[in-house]
Amino acid sequence: MPLYAVDPGDVADARNLPPLYPGSAPRPGDPTTTVSVARADPGAARHRQGAVGLSLESSDLADHRLSVENADLVTILDALHGPTLRFGGNSTDRRMFFTARDEAVPTDWRLPEGQRITRVTPGDLTRVAALAERTNASVILSADLAHNDPDRAGELARAANDALGDRLVGLMIGNEPNGYQQGADNPLTVEGPGWDPRAYSRRLGAYTAAVHREVPRLPIVAPGAYSAPWWNAAADTPGADPMALAVHEYPLSECRSRWPHQRPTVANAAAAGTRARVDSFLGEAHAAARPPDAPLWITETSLSACAGSNEITETLAGAVYQADYALRAQQLGAQRVAVHSSLAPCHGGPPMSPLCSDGTPAEPGQRFGVRANGLALALIASIPDGTVSRARTGAEDLTGFAVAHPDGSTSLVLSDFRDPGGAGPRTTTVRLPRAAHRVTQAQLRARSWQGTYPVAALFERPDRAGQSASAGGGAESSYPGDPHVALSVEAGLRGVGDDAAGVDGHGLPIAPPQHRPAVAGVRAGAASFAVSLPAGSTTVLTIEAEHDTARPGTAADPTGRGTPARRQEPGVPVRTTTRSGGR
Repeated sequence: MPLYAVDPGDVADARNLPPLYPGSAPRPGDPTTTVSVARADPGAARHRQGAVGLSLESSDLADHRLSVENADLVTILDALHGPTLRFGGNSTDRRMFFTARDEAVPTDWRLPEGQRITRVTPGDLTRVAALAERTNASVILSADLAHNDPDRAGELARAANDALGDRLVGLMIGNEPNGYQQGADNPLTVEGPGWDPRAYSRRLGAYTAAVHREVPRLPIVAPGAYSAPWWNAAADTPGADPMALAVHEYPLSECRSRWPHQRPTVANAAAAGTRARVDSFLGEAHAAARPPDAPLWITETSLSACAGSNEITETLAGAVYQADYALRAQQLGAQRVAVHSSLAPCHGGPPMSPLCSDGTPAEPGQRFGVRANGLALALIASIPDGTVSRARTGAEDLTGFAVAHPDGSTSLVLSDFRDPGGAGPRTTTVRLPRAAHRVTQAQLRARSWQGTYPVAALFERPDRAGQSASAGGGAESSYPGDPHVALSVEAGLRGVGDDAAGVDGHGLPIAPPQHRPAVAGVRAGAASFAVSLPAGSTTVLTIEAEHDTARPGTAADPTGRGTPARRQEPGVPVRTTTRSGGR
């Protein structure tokens, strides 16, 4: 049975987790530090449960696996609790061709060797819309800006609006226009030497007019760039209103030898300097966004954009960074955070993607799983709506973000950036603005920074004797599981092993807060408690105050064209689950 068909609370209970979280009790002689949580500030930035999502290539719209019929993708998107689903990337301006008139793909586009143009049609949008409806996702689409066809962008806007309705939260115009001109020999070059922010602004204005002729007031998302002059050019474009300012960030993308502090290494992933650069970058972007008229959306991000594998890909180091970033960005004013992803196979596809499929690049499979950074996103997505602020920590290598919920409870997210291979647990005293009644815990961890989530194990299933058998084995396997499902209930009950990255020793689903083990030693009525945190981990502490009215639950929808409420299908009863904290 696929995981999406079962209440996550039931799966959590079947894991037989202990009442008290193992290792959470402080040990004499361990190093110590403190975390101070201030009173909730109504003016603090908002944390939206559906703010964290995935960015995919525009060409992925034509992938028929992206469907409500794909049980694994439904499970992954459900685990993100109404996520942002953005389609863009380099394919938008280079190898994606949208047509509403059954046209053949162009034959005169410049293409790198081995690449082809992917045709996207309104039928593809209808299929994606069904998946978005099922998983309560908000969708951002992207129009090709490089080939200067505003009318085609208007046709895309009309078709997308017809298919997606209110789930379409914006149309992105191009992708990273600051990278259109990189020299005649660069395969990513799609514009001549005269291309600059002023030329971009003129073209953006023409596209905006064409889009709004078809769908008035559809938010324009631009520029999708990582350079301030292009942000300002988009924000200053006449008529580009309403607008969401879209920025991209990959802090460790020095793929050669320059700027050692920006190379994709474990040391840099854990370094305080990397987090400081993120703060500076997003602070500048938020100032350029000029909210509330133009909210800040991070439509593409990851720890690194370097091609191929390196020492941070698929690892705990990248996952802890990603968990910290998801809340850090929202605390700095970003309303949406989409982590760049791929539908490609785990072996041969982009190794930084939070999800991947079975099969090969030549023959991708139907089944999907998540990597360690995908678990990090799901862990953060398990936190209900609230206001987010920084918690003051007593160590540079420990970060804290407190999400205050309307019911009076607090989710405290602590990321410990010490090397788990060389440092032991640390007793952390948490000081609260009022007395706590109960504290539960969920934790992303592994024994080393290089620990990975064993996603490949999802594509194997045991036979009746308990031996591993390839799910592609067909008749030779006697296990009666669905060969098209990797994220099954049985996979949700299977532990990951001591050395692997996991959340509480498992993969999806993330246990709902009230099904999580309690922190040992919390004294009801006290305004502080101590918890032992391992090095190299992200811990979510759900703190119920003495006078909470209810446990954390799903809060109201975001304002404007934010994540819509799930619609009830005719004839299908609404099933209340524990996914967001209420039974």
